[in-house]
Amino acid sequence: MSHNVLILGGGKVGKSVAELLLACGKGAYRVTLADRDQSTLNEAVENLSRLATLVPFKVEFATQVLDATDQSAVRKALTGQHAVICMLPFNFVKGIAEAANELGVHYFDVTEDVATTDAVRQIASSGRAKVALVPQCGLAPGYIAQAAYEVAKEFDQVKDLTLRVGALSQFPTNQLKYNVTWSAAGVINEYCEPCNVMLHGHNVKVPALEGLEKFSFEGIEYEAFYTSGGVGTLIETLGHEKRLSPEANVAYKTIRYPGHRDLMQFLLNDLGLATEHATPTPGGHKFDRWMLIELFDHALARTLQDVVIIFVNGIGTKNGKPWQVNFRRRVPSTQLLGRWWPAIELTTAAGVCAMVDLHRTGKLPQKGFIRQEECTLPMFSSTIFGLAYDHPDRLEAEILKK
Repeated sequence: MSHNVLILGGGKVGKSVAELLLACGKGAYRVTLADRDQSTLNEAVENLSRLATLVPFKVEFATQVLDATDQSAVRKALTGQHAVICMLPFNFVKGIAEAANELGVHYFDVTEDVATTDAVRQIASSGRAKVALVPQCGLAPGYIAQAAYEVAKEFDQVKDLTLRVGALSQFPTNQLKYNVTWSAAGVINEYCEPCNVMLHGHNVKVPALEGLEKFSFEGIEYEAFYTSGGVGTLIETLGHEKRLSPEANVAYKTIRYPGHRDLMQFLLNDLGLATEHATPTPGGHKFDRWMLIELFDHALARTLQDVVIIFVNGIGTKNGKPWQVNFRRRVPSTQLLGRWWPAIELTTAAGVCAMVDLHRTGKLPQKGFIRQEECTLPMFSSTIFGLAYDHPDRLEAEILKK
């Protein structure tokens, strides 16, 4: 019998989550994709209908026009589902996990918003969890924590652990050197909210966009800086396992092309557009992050030609000696199942789909709050979804294999 999965949000990545789960599940799933915009659903239907003509197994899906702010409509959509994957912008996620838990539906999301994750975690910490609660399942947070945890396990004690991820256009032409490949709301939010890091053994919050560094990766110059959410629960996990030295530094940074961070500092801090809810001017205008989000969506072109870069650097001690371990991946946009998949869509979709599949097959805890580190990197890579990171060029052949 097919595993019923509701996907809330059919935008840039949500539609790809539906397609990848059905493709790699090979008949194990029946997906309902819900979004408030019919044109968005039409694009998803085109992709899923094409998929059905390409694969040697049944592709079961449905779409539904749904306003995620309508709590009664969301609860109705959740009824009868085994799992829900929340792909909504961070400001629409609140309450979805509570409803899913009450109705006995396992919950997964890809949010980078720390407050949202804390609210999901509170369900479990208060002893009310009836289902698996698995937030932060995408690329960053998500896969990056699994990769960094694997690096950390190489040491007796970790001294420095830096997680870096960037979703970058391959051919940037504007002054920001950036195209919208991910949710504009998610990007701006992680540029504005405080960042959880460990500095010299202390858990602290630092402003986003700080911690600027420059480095070279495969001959190309990049910059990286603190952004919110990417570290997930990793610092807590490593501390609990006593893997951190007394002076440990652990942080997550976003990778961009040089110059991007300074322009964002100007927009968000100098012009005050980081404000979440600004007071209207005498002319009735609101100059806040929502205006900037809308401007990004309006002015910055989308592209299918992107690349995801993952770079983890670990320094610590091993058998009493200083040691360094690096982990790196470079995932380009990929032609798959009759269309081009931007790298950010493929990697994010693979991250959450793998967690859903590992839970379905009993390889993850079936109840309570689940950290990303509870899925080891070898576990993730053993799934068909792991090919999206390790060998994306082989993924289609594996899907079509009988």
